[in-house]
Amino acid sequence: MAEHRDRRRRSTVRLRALLALGAVAALGVGGTWAQWTDSATVEGITITTGGLDLQIDGEDSVDDVDDGVGLSVSGMVPGSTTAAVLTVTNSGTVALGYTAAAAASTGSELAGVLTVDVSAGGTVSGSGTSATCTGGTAVDTGTLTTSIVSAARTLAAGASEELCVQVTLPTDAASSLQSASTTVTLTFTASQE
Repeated sequence: MAEHRDRRRRSTVRLRALLALGAVAALGVGGTWAQWTDSATVEGITITTGGLDLQIDGEDSVDDVDDGVGLSVSGMVPGSTTAAVLTVTNSGTVALGYTAAAAASTGSELAGVLTVDVSAGGTVSGSGTSATCTGGTAVDTGTLTTSIVSAARTLAAGASEELCVQVTLPTDAASSLQSASTTVTLTFTASQE
Protein backbone atom coordinates (compact mmCIF):
# COMPACT_ATOMS: atom_id res chain seq x y z
CA MET A 1 0.00 0.00 0.00
CA ALA A 2 2.89 2.31 0.67
CA GLU A 3 4.05 1.68 -2.83
CA HIS A 4 0.65 2.66 -4.13
CA ARG A 5 0.75 5.84 -2.06
CA ASP A 6 4.21 6.71 -3.39
CA ARG A 7 3.02 6.22 -6.93
CA ARG A 8 0.03 8.42 -6.25
CA ARG A 9 2.20 11.06 -4.68
CA ARG A 10 4.55 11.02 -7.68
CA SER A 11 1.57 11.35 -10.04
CA THR A 12 0.26 14.26 -8.00
CA VAL A 13 3.69 15.94 -8.07
CA ARG A 14 3.92 15.43 -11.82
CA LEU A 15 0.43 16.79 -12.32
CA ARG A 16 1.20 19.86 -10.19
CA ALA A 17 4.44 20.43 -12.10
CA LEU A 18 2.60 20.25 -15.42
CA LEU A 19 -0.10 22.62 -14.18
CA ALA A 20 2.54 25.06 -12.93
CA LEU A 21 4.38 24.90 -16.25
CA GLY A 22 1.10 25.49 -18.10
CA ALA A 23 0.31 28.49 -15.89
CA VAL A 24 3.74 30.01 -16.56
CA ALA A 25 3.31 29.47 -20.30
CA ALA A 26 -0.17 31.02 -20.23
CA LEU A 27 1.20 34.07 -18.41
CA GLY A 28 3.99 34.41 -20.98
CA VAL A 29 1.55 34.29 -23.88
CA GLY A 30 -0.94 36.48 -22.09
CA GLY A 31 1.75 39.12 -21.61
CA THR A 32 1.98 39.77 -25.37
CA TRP A 33 -1.66 40.82 -25.63
CA ALA A 34 -0.88 44.32 -24.43
CA GLN A 35 1.24 45.47 -27.45
CA TRP A 36 0.91 49.08 -28.58
CA THR A 37 0.32 49.75 -32.28
CA ASP A 38 0.44 52.76 -34.58
CA SER A 39 -0.06 53.44 -38.30
CA ALA A 40 0.65 56.13 -40.87
CA THR A 41 -0.98 56.91 -44.24
CA VAL A 42 0.07 58.44 -47.54
CA GLU A 43 -2.74 60.47 -49.07
CA GLY A 44 -3.33 62.58 -52.14
CA ILE A 45 -1.51 60.39 -54.65
CA THR A 46 -2.34 61.47 -58.21
CA ILE A 47 -1.25 59.49 -61.26
CA THR A 48 -1.65 61.02 -64.71
CA THR A 49 -0.98 59.32 -68.03
CA GLY A 50 1.04 60.91 -70.80
CA GLY A 51 -0.24 61.53 -74.28
CA LEU A 52 0.96 61.32 -77.86
CA ASP A 53 0.30 64.18 -80.27
CA LEU A 54 2.13 63.93 -83.59
CA GLN A 55 1.74 66.95 -85.85
CA ILE A 56 2.95 67.91 -89.31
CA ASP A 57 3.61 71.61 -89.83
CA GLY A 58 1.75 72.31 -86.58
CA GLU A 59 -1.45 70.52 -87.63
CA ASP A 60 -3.02 67.10 -87.17
CA SER A 61 -3.91 67.03 -90.87
CA VAL A 62 -2.26 69.08 -93.61
CA ASP A 63 -3.51 69.57 -97.18
CA ASP A 64 -0.68 70.00 -99.69
CA VAL A 65 -2.48 72.60 -101.81
CA ASP A 66 -4.55 74.43 -99.17
CA ASP A 67 -1.75 74.60 -96.62
CA GLY A 68 1.03 75.30 -99.11
CA VAL A 69 3.20 72.26 -98.39
CA GLY A 70 4.54 72.34 -101.94
CA LEU A 71 4.80 68.74 -103.12
CA SER A 72 1.99 69.03 -105.69
CA VAL A 73 3.33 69.78 -109.14
CA SER A 74 2.24 69.40 -112.75
CA GLY A 75 4.21 69.02 -115.98
CA MET A 76 6.72 66.45 -114.71
CA VAL A 77 8.85 64.70 -117.30
CA PRO A 78 11.44 61.95 -116.73
CA GLY A 79 14.12 63.34 -114.42
CA SER A 80 11.82 66.02 -112.89
CA THR A 81 11.64 66.46 -109.12
CA THR A 82 9.52 68.22 -106.53
CA ALA A 83 10.45 68.74 -102.89
CA ALA A 84 9.13 70.20 -99.66
CA VAL A 85 10.18 70.44 -96.02
CA LEU A 86 7.76 69.03 -93.47
CA THR A 87 8.14 69.82 -89.78
CA VAL A 88 7.31 66.77 -87.68
CA THR A 89 6.48 67.73 -84.08
CA ASN A 90 5.75 65.79 -80.91
CA SER A 91 3.25 68.08 -79.18
CA GLY A 92 2.52 65.37 -76.62
CA THR A 93 3.88 64.78 -73.13
CA VAL A 94 5.82 61.54 -73.74
CA ALA A 95 8.53 60.50 -76.18
CA LEU A 96 7.33 58.92 -79.39
CA GLY A 97 8.68 57.01 -82.35
CA TYR A 98 7.17 57.69 -85.75
CA THR A 99 7.16 56.14 -89.19
CA ALA A 100 5.62 57.31 -92.46
CA ALA A 101 4.06 55.60 -95.45
CA ALA A 102 2.67 56.77 -98.78
CA ALA A 103 -0.51 55.46 -100.37
CA ALA A 104 -2.09 56.42 -103.69
CA SER A 105 -5.85 56.83 -103.84
CA THR A 106 -5.71 57.33 -107.64
CA GLY A 107 -3.05 56.72 -110.27
CA SER A 108 -1.23 53.95 -108.45
CA GLU A 109 0.78 53.06 -111.58
CA LEU A 110 2.43 56.51 -111.59
CA ALA A 111 2.73 56.55 -107.78
CA GLY A 112 4.53 53.21 -107.87
CA VAL A 113 7.17 54.64 -110.22
CA LEU A 114 7.78 57.98 -108.47
CA THR A 115 10.72 57.64 -106.07
CA VAL A 116 10.77 59.36 -102.70
CA ASP A 117 13.93 60.37 -100.86
CA VAL A 118 13.55 61.60 -97.29
CA SER A 119 16.31 63.42 -95.43
CA ALA A 120 16.42 64.92 -91.95
CA GLY A 121 17.49 68.53 -91.75
CA GLY A 122 17.64 69.08 -95.52
CA THR A 123 16.45 72.21 -97.29
CA VAL A 124 14.75 72.77 -100.64
CA SER A 125 16.74 74.16 -103.55
CA GLY A 126 15.07 75.21 -106.80
CA SER A 127 11.34 75.29 -107.46
CA GLY A 128 8.56 73.64 -109.47
CA THR A 129 9.74 70.51 -111.31
CA SER A 130 13.36 71.30 -110.40
CA ALA A 131 12.94 71.45 -106.59
CA THR A 132 15.34 69.13 -104.77
CA CYS A 133 16.42 68.41 -101.22
CA THR A 134 19.95 69.48 -100.38
CA GLY A 135 21.95 68.78 -97.25
CA GLY A 136 20.66 66.88 -94.28
CA THR A 137 21.01 63.20 -93.46
CA ALA A 138 19.38 60.49 -95.57
CA VAL A 139 16.51 58.80 -93.72
CA ASP A 140 14.85 56.50 -96.25
CA THR A 141 13.99 55.91 -99.91
CA GLY A 142 10.81 54.44 -101.30
CA THR A 143 8.00 55.06 -103.75
CA LEU A 144 4.69 56.80 -103.32
CA THR A 145 3.10 53.41 -102.62
CA THR A 146 5.48 52.21 -99.87
CA SER A 147 6.96 53.16 -96.54
CA ILE A 148 8.97 56.37 -96.79
CA VAL A 149 10.22 56.37 -93.17
CA SER A 150 10.43 52.68 -92.29
CA ALA A 151 12.67 52.80 -89.20
CA ALA A 152 11.00 54.62 -86.31
CA ARG A 153 12.45 58.04 -85.61
CA THR A 154 12.34 59.19 -82.00
CA LEU A 155 11.11 62.58 -80.83
CA ALA A 156 11.13 63.66 -77.19
CA ALA A 157 8.04 65.42 -75.81
CA GLY A 158 7.92 68.94 -77.29
CA ALA A 159 10.65 68.20 -79.86
CA SER A 160 10.44 68.53 -83.62
CA GLU A 161 12.53 67.83 -86.69
CA GLU A 162 12.41 68.89 -90.31
CA LEU A 163 12.18 66.27 -93.01
CA CYS A 164 12.88 67.17 -96.61
CA VAL A 165 10.78 64.99 -98.93
CA GLN A 166 11.86 64.80 -102.58
CA VAL A 167 9.75 63.06 -105.24
CA THR A 168 11.42 62.14 -108.55
CA LEU A 169 10.07 60.81 -111.85
CA PRO A 170 12.92 58.48 -112.88
CA THR A 171 14.71 59.18 -116.17
CA ASP A 172 13.67 55.74 -117.44
CA ALA A 173 9.92 56.28 -116.80
CA ALA A 174 7.76 54.49 -119.39
CA SER A 175 6.09 56.50 -122.16
CA SER A 176 2.76 55.04 -120.98
CA LEU A 177 2.98 57.41 -117.98
CA GLN A 178 2.54 60.51 -120.19
CA SER A 179 -0.37 62.69 -118.96
CA ALA A 180 -0.78 60.40 -115.93
CA SER A 181 -1.84 61.76 -112.57
CA THR A 182 -1.82 60.42 -109.02
CA THR A 183 -3.26 61.52 -105.70
CA VAL A 184 -1.19 60.44 -102.73
CA THR A 185 -1.53 60.62 -98.95
CA LEU A 186 1.48 60.54 -96.63
CA THR A 187 0.52 59.03 -93.29
CA PHE A 188 2.75 59.57 -90.27
CA THR A 189 2.12 57.10 -87.44
CA ALA A 190 3.43 57.52 -83.90
CA SER A 191 3.74 55.14 -80.96
CA GLN A 192 5.12 55.63 -77.49
CA GLU A 193 8.82 55.01 -76.96
